Amino acid sequence: MRPPTLSTFVMAAILAPIAGAAAQEPNRAPFHAPQPMMPPGPGPQQPGRYTLIDRELSIIDGEGEPTSLGTLTLLFDSATGEMSYLTREGRALAWRVIPRPPHHHQPGHPVPPWSQPPVLAPPGSAPYLPGHPPTPVPPSVPAAPLPPQPVPTPAAPVPFTQGPAATAPAAIANPLVDTAGFRDSVAEADRLRAERRVGEAAFLALTTPESVILDCRSRESFARLHVRGAVNLPFPDITAGELARLIQSPDTRVLLYCNNNFAAAPAAFPEKVARAALNHHAFATLVAYGYRNVFELAPLVDVASTEIPLEGDDAP
Repeated sequence: MRPPTLSTFVMAAILAPIAGAAAQEPNRAPFHAPQPMMPPGPGPQQPGRYTLIDRELSIIDGEGEPTSLGTLTLLFDSATGEMSYLTREGRALAWRVIPRPPHHHQPGHPVPPWSQPPVLAPPGSAPYLPGHPPTPVPPSVPAAPLPPQPVPTPAAPVPFTQGPAATAPAAIANPLVDTAGFRDSVAEADRLRAERRVGEAAFLALTTPESVILDCRSRESFARLHVRGAVNLPFPDITAGELARLIQSPDTRVLLYCNNNFAAAPAAFPEKVARAALNHHAFATLVAYGYRNVFELAPLVDVASTEIPLEGDDAP
């Protein structure tokens, strides 16, 4: 006989009323009665056969009226894992067994009581096998805590140009770059500037035919506005040859002014950051080239009110 299908299951529900009527006939064939049934629910119970479903089924017909299909009864055997349903065979009623699921426990294995569900081991305390349920753990045994994870020790910083045990990087030789000489020139220029920074009146008094007024701004800024009689040598163009062409001798008096000496003319005299003012660079550069008779305009003056004569395209 072929195994029961869903249609057989439904037919059992439909035939339940007929089975009840057949039970009243005196000459009906006997059927196998189940063991005493206990309803599922909380409370101390022993493994046995329990009623899973025992209720009347009905449908709604085309006119909206309920039509009874009979009573559906299912039994579950907790000792074997078998599920049975009531069906009719000929004129008698019999219990049909539904095959167990493939991973259900085998007969004879202990089954936890209904009132005490199994406690499953949390992930990490016991291995999990794909396709198999985790191993139950007794409730009184606490799950093993996860071992502490080691904290990685940060690696020591490694210099970019050298290995971990290397000393200071070796200097790259270039005969045209003298950093130490530049520092010496800046230090000497600072000593001279302390005595050679002058005001407007002194700047005008030092302006003689033998003196050179040197403007190291760009050519565009010089064309807009500059001190009358000044010569222009943009700072990037300073060389020994250009200085010798404009200044007759290292002893010639040189008068300097730059962007941060004149206010109210931003197009001609754009303001520089104070610590990067061109005054520092121009003075130190002249000292580096051997020119030490240098004077610098000290104050910040307004182009509209200064006594120093100005000329150029933007002259007031």
